[in-house]
Amino acid sequence: MDYLKAERERGITINSAAITFGWKGNRINLIDTPGHVDFTIEVERAVRVLDGAVTILDGVAGVEAQTETVWRQSERYGIPRIAFVNKLDRTGAAYGRTIKEIWKKLRARPLALQIPLMDPTGGKGIIGVADLVTMEMIEWDDLDGSTMQRTPLDESAELYQEAVRGRMALVETLAELDDGIVEVFFDEADGDHMLVSADALKESLRRVTLANKAVPVLCGAAFKNLGVQPVLDAVVDYLPSPAERPAALATIDGTKHALIPLEEDGKLCALAFKVTHDPRAGPLVYVKVYSGKINKRMTLYNTTMDCKERVNKLLQMYAREAEDIPSITAGNIGVIVGLKNTRTGDTLVQSNDTGAIKSNLQLGNIDIPSPAFFAAIEPASVSEEKAVDEALRNLTREDPSLKVWTDEDSGQTLISGMGELHLEIVKDRLINDFKCKAEVGKMRISYRETCQSETAVSASYDREVMGKRSKAKCQVELVPVDEEYRDDGSSIVDSGNYLQMDLGYSEDQKDQHHQHQTSSSSDSLQLSKEDVRRAVHTGLLSGLARGAILGFPLTKLKVKVHDLETFGQDTSIGSISACVAIGVQEAIKQASPCLLEPMMEVHTEVNESDIGSVVGDLSGTRRGHVIGLESSGSDDTNNSAYQQDVEVYAPRDSLLANSEVGEYKTKQVVKAHVPLSSMLGYSNALRSLTGGSGSFSMRVIGYGQMSKDRERGVVEDMRGY
Repeated sequence: MDYLKAERERGITINSAAITFGWKGNRINLIDTPGHVDFTIEVERAVRVLDGAVTILDGVAGVEAQTETVWRQSERYGIPRIAFVNKLDRTGAAYGRTIKEIWKKLRARPLALQIPLMDPTGGKGIIGVADLVTMEMIEWDDLDGSTMQRTPLDESAELYQEAVRGRMALVETLAELDDGIVEVFFDEADGDHMLVSADALKESLRRVTLANKAVPVLCGAAFKNLGVQPVLDAVVDYLPSPAERPAALATIDGTKHALIPLEEDGKLCALAFKVTHDPRAGPLVYVKVYSGKINKRMTLYNTTMDCKERVNKLLQMYAREAEDIPSITAGNIGVIVGLKNTRTGDTLVQSNDTGAIKSNLQLGNIDIPSPAFFAAIEPASVSEEKAVDEALRNLTREDPSLKVWTDEDSGQTLISGMGELHLEIVKDRLINDFKCKAEVGKMRISYRETCQSETAVSASYDREVMGKRSKAKCQVELVPVDEEYRDDGSSIVDSGNYLQMDLGYSEDQKDQHHQHQTSSSSDSLQLSKEDVRRAVHTGLLSGLARGAILGFPLTKLKVKVHDLETFGQDTSIGSISACVAIGVQEAIKQASPCLLEPMMEVHTEVNESDIGSVVGDLSGTRRGHVIGLESSGSDDTNNSAYQQDVEVYAPRDSLLANSEVGEYKTKQVVKAHVPLSSMLGYSNALRSLTGGSGSFSMRVIGYGQMSKDRERGVVEDMRGY
């Protein structure tokens, strides 16, 4: 399903791709998502619309650091999951160890449904699996794995005794989690684990999976098409249909909540979760329909962007290929061609649904992480500027985690993304997909700014705009805050700042016709309370968008606007916003501004022999603070997950039992807080330090203050003087 040139060259998934197919009378909408941390937005927006998920684990590497990140994303939305341990045809694959890591690292209760049969010569790896639910041996032909044969397991089978232990453990675990299987065990099976029917086990597995109490685990080698058919059976048997998922939660008028039940005959409600650009068809908007039905030529209303949209065509996607369809029904995923303004996270309703439009019905927005890296981009010539601008507009619409802006001092166009690979892919797509001639500059860090002292200023705005007087006055107070600050609920929280507005009138005053008057004017300003609050809020955001040192956004500040003074007809919404922005900027300059750098929580997984060099590099060269060290292996009994009185069944791994690998030791995870600027190029450095055996993951945890020497160095580097 990886169709981009960059995906095939690197062997990784960059863009999530959708495909629809049938399996045993069921319709399955499959979304393949990337695993790399730089493309976490692709996972975030896909998980938002999923009903269930299949987590693919590497049987050699086990549960990797990025797997944990993706797992937590799906947990936030309560997505039922099954797991597939892949690559068991490779040397070093350990199915049992991976099952234990699911329990230890992901804090999920694994239920082994299969045991792999490995080639005794070690040449082919997995050659079949024992199904613990049906007590059958599953084997495939040697060609492409498309033909599957099931034969009953008997006492002469190679894996029979291990399969008996596995089935007993499966029944016992299900009995702990599901009361229904207990009744079957005593009433129908007479207390014999082997007599519990496969149908009863499947029903129990479905109940515990839908309740997110456990995770069924299967195994195979997808490259050879071994184990794929049982996974599809498990999707049908254990994961929910759209009708079995909780009703979608929507907001009305920005504060109230409403449930959107899945009804094909109900009012239309759909979420745009992804936008891509096709050079011939234009924007392709991927939608999940939660209620109602979208038809060709239908007129929709985008409640997020507050505009009408026209459906030209409806498509069913097969990765890059597409098929025209007449409609998209409730619970399904499809693509709309013709929407001009719709972006990721927008809510779509029918244009004649006045109730939804007036109440501003909104499905939950998709969380978009803040970008951490940025670089300058320059067209190769003046004639290329238009093409580059158009390509960047398409890319930012496709990828909300990519930001584009213009530096006011240098006039350069800057792009910011989630990491080095992310910006590298953007560069490749500009050149190869959009055929643009452009140069991308050196990778830089997206810093933040804050202030170190309190200040209060009086701001005034008095200008003539297009022959009309525009005037306003206000007071601005600015106070720095830290991570431990707890607001009393009176502030609007935005990008780590706490915004307060005391406009000098009580909440019970009339909203729509509220008048601000001053002693200097007998006229009145006909602005509603909401208009004034919106203008002040806009001014606050504008003032905090650009710092006094290098122009980076500000954070960790509490800003209060009060004593707003207006001048009748001379005061407009624009003058109020401008006055507030001027006051905030002046306060920033007086409050000892300073730079903050992004701080990362870094998890580095290394062999025990490499701990010294890795810790020395993190705490010395990279100015980090090591906060802990723990084992990542399945033998670690000090982890809190193993302190619970829970026994997790996992079949024995032939690799670890082999005397030839007696030197096998579990890896260690070094946890540290490190400035992002020090992590540039860390992938190559770690490879050198560990001989290629180390791996790491990182995430932004906040912004930390840097030393004055470091700040001066950054300022000189950015300004060039």
